[in-house]
Amino acid sequence: MYQPAYRITPHLLGWLTEATELRVWIQQSIVDVAWVPLLQRDTANRLSHSSTSIEGNPLSLPLVEAIARGETISASAKAVLEIENYLAALQRIWSGPARGQIRERDLLSIHARLMKDLLPAEKRGRYKTADNKVVDPKGRPVYIPPGHDQAGPLTRGLLAWLNAPAARVQLKDPVLTSAIAHHRLVSIHPFSDGNGRMSRLLACWVLYRGGYDTHHLFAVDEYYDADRQTYYDKLQQARDLDDDLTYWLEYVAEGLVTTLRKTRSRIESLDVQHASARLRLTAKQEDLLRILRGKAWVSAAELSKTLAISRERMSELLRPLIAAHVVLREGHTRATTYRLKPKR
Repeated sequence: MYQPAYRITPHLLGWLTEATELRVWIQQSIVDVAWVPLLQRDTANRLSHSSTSIEGNPLSLPLVEAIARGETISASAKAVLEIENYLAALQRIWSGPARGQIRERDLLSIHARLMKDLLPAEKRGRYKTADNKVVDPKGRPVYIPPGHDQAGPLTRGLLAWLNAPAARVQLKDPVLTSAIAHHRLVSIHPFSDGNGRMSRLLACWVLYRGGYDTHHLFAVDEYYDADRQTYYDKLQQARDLDDDLTYWLEYVAEGLVTTLRKTRSRIESLDVQHASARLRLTAKQEDLLRILRGKAWVSAAELSKTLAISRERMSELLRPLIAAHVVLREGHTRATTYRLKPKR
């Protein structure tokens, strides 16, 4: 069974502590912003954009969003297919159980979906049958992975470590486990193509399974895509250090914290954390709360006009917010006005 090498440095411990605090804050936040058509869809689009962008996909985030909406765009069939496949593979992971083992057949099935119509059928969801290498943009080899005969055994060793009871492994912290799985799978490079995307999908999968992203609220791959050279350098640094993952773990933990901070800021922008009951917001309700934020009172007519909805529909949106004491109402006629409840 695979055993990773690393050290828990004060720097790493600091990032892990903050990640845990942010995770708890998000989970306990009064307003549940994990509404699928809003943040979950946005997260899926951003993950698909950033992870495929790292591998050279030229499409911008707005074009990825258009593809996700089912629109036809002017782009190469391959670029579009890479996005469609990534979205489908991600949704397959998210629709599975949040707990339980990650089995070999599940991993291979995700790879088959990720590479649908991008690889021949005999290479999708199957280990490589020829040796491969990682090259830089100029085609120069920068890393030679283990041979094709080791692809299956090494991947099964990684999964055995991931699925082992906590007492049999060094850790079960989802952040570290996710980062280790990410680095190990991309270093094994077990497939003929799609190894980078598959490794980042596995990292998301481990975070989801470990309870860090059960609502699918953040896209940590954007952190890697924002500075690809550092991402590549950190992957290779661990290999150059005889697979000591310490600095890689620090890098990934910092990226997760950066991403979680952005998620917290999104929730804080609603300015309603004092509510007395958990809410599951729709997109229109988020828009409504942002309109109310920073204003003394807003008339019903202004809300209806700004949101481009009927008074009846607006009443439906406001009803649960008022019941949860997030929004205050004054008046009961057409002159009714609304505002956010002040923080205690």
